[in-house]
Amino acid sequence: MTETDTAVNPKAAPVWRARLIALAAAAVATGLTAVIAAAAGVEMRAANPGQDPIEVGFAAGALMTLLAGGLGWIARALLDRFAPRKAVLLWLIGAAVVFAVEMVPPFYTEATTGTRIVLILMHVVVAAILVPVFARPRRPAEA
Repeated sequence: MTETDTAVNPKAAPVWRARLIALAAAAVATGLTAVIAAAAGVEMRAANPGQDPIEVGFAAGALMTLLAGGLGWIARALLDRFAPRKAVLLWLIGAAVVFAVEMVPPFYTEATTGTRIVLILMHVVVAAILVPVFARPRRPAEA
């Protein structure tokens, strides 16, 4: 942080730190959603048509969140670098499109209705945590 940043907001953390914390929180929240659902009796097994079912537990939920969230972070960083004036708008449009596309698989996945509902909930949890943090504009000193 520069002297100007601390003068404006002495407690301001760098944007990467907030994004890293949000990504970790989303991964943990997604994993816990799967664990809580399983503890509540939801059979957390799902399969794409024609494939063997997989167990959707803490590790699978957290890993997929880290992967998808990391790709979202990379996309945001590239937009900040190459389209700084429109980075927030473009990233939000991209995030909305990805979210809409990711809402489709739970409907054709071979799984129980309860599992499908939990899969949709897991996507909503990730979006609710990551979108507000990743969509924040960068401070001028961080650009």
